[in-house]
Amino acid sequence: MKVKDLHLIVLFAILGASLGLGVYTFIYAKGLSYLSDDPEACRNCHVMNTVFEDWMKGGHQHVAACNDCHVPHGFFGRWFEKGLNGFSHSFAFTFTNVPVAIRAVGRSRGVVQDNCVRCHGEMATHAIGGANGAAETLQCISCHREAGHRH
Repeated sequence: MKVKDLHLIVLFAILGASLGLGVYTFIYAKGLSYLSDDPEACRNCHVMNTVFEDWMKGGHQHVAACNDCHVPHGFFGRWFEKGLNGFSHSFAFTFTNVPVAIRAVGRSRGVVQDNCVRCHGEMATHAIGGANGAAETLQCISCHREAGHRH
């Protein structure tokens, strides 16, 4: 057997194993469920059970699901954010120590703020957007920390 043939066999074995592992992981992690808007998909990870239960007891469960608050509403923004969140969550749950209380940070907090304003902006114009000449924009969750769920 030639060295070139051996390299091809090794390359195809690595590609096949990677593809097989990827497909298995996608199926095991219920990957298709994340393409939906069903809040049950968020419960695929046991750390989200408490958050889901809090949402069910809160005031938004009849009008907003997880994606309504945590994902942008434009077509491209929605799918970009879902992909980014999926990758970062998968990476975190696989390779890092995930805290018991997961908190939205940075970009995610901005998405949540934008969605709060999208639904409640008319009621909150006096409090957001640098109220009373303030340089900083007041974040809705500063006062309404438990609006969607306690955690």
